[in-house]
Amino acid sequence: MGPEYKTSYLMLSQREAEKRLGFNLRTFDRHAISVTQMLAIANQEAKVQGLTGEEVEEAKETVYGRIVEYLEGEGYPSEMNEGYKEVNVNDLVFAVLIPVISMFKKKTGRILYLKREKAILVKDGEMSRNQQFVMIDLAGLDHQNLVFVVEAKNESLGEAKKLCLVTMKDIGELNGGGLVYGFATTGEVWQMLRFDGTTFTQSESFSLLFREMTKNKQSWMQEGSVVVDCIHATLRSGGYIVK
Repeated sequence: MGPEYKTSYLMLSQREAEKRLGFNLRTFDRHAISVTQMLAIANQEAKVQGLTGEEVEEAKETVYGRIVEYLEGEGYPSEMNEGYKEVNVNDLVFAVLIPVISMFKKKTGRILYLKREKAILVKDGEMSRNQQFVMIDLAGLDHQNLVFVVEAKNESLGEAKKLCLVTMKDIGELNGGGLVYGFATTGEVWQMLRFDGTTFTQSESFSLLFREMTKNKQSWMQEGSVVVDCIHATLRSGGYIVK
């Protein structure tokens, strides 16, 4: 039998999260920068050219189509939708991520893999709870960097963010440095997070969905499609080791 690993935050209280992070979550949550500011920071740190503006717009078109198909099949994520569970949120997140990742891989040739339900081995030899989505960059022979993580909760953005922050710290330690990005989401609302090895930064939350978006593509392209910009920015600047 292999080594026995203890699940480090399968059921993570706020106090446990704060101990792991080294700061008060309520204090952290008082401060956020705009999504525009977060994107500006990420784009300044970019190591890869990535997609052109036209290609990003093409990715947005594809993501919009995927979301419309999802809403037609699953319904709108709402308390009125009794059948809407966390697995439904994960399906939506997957539909949003995959078109951007696929185009980025083809354009840059980077070896990227999106892993679902992946546990992170932290430095104390413990296994984290399974993360819904982890982006992995195979940076070299026998070496991989974890680029970003997405934590989804169908009922609470705060709960998703708490778990995402702790995972990002674990990933930073596992990578040995560099930038790590994260997304906390309920499916409808998203928030972008950044960890540089010392400091966490969060964007203001933004809406991916609105109830009439299937009839108003232009409004989604102007507002909701910023999620594509955020994903693209993380792929351009994440996953690199800083020595």
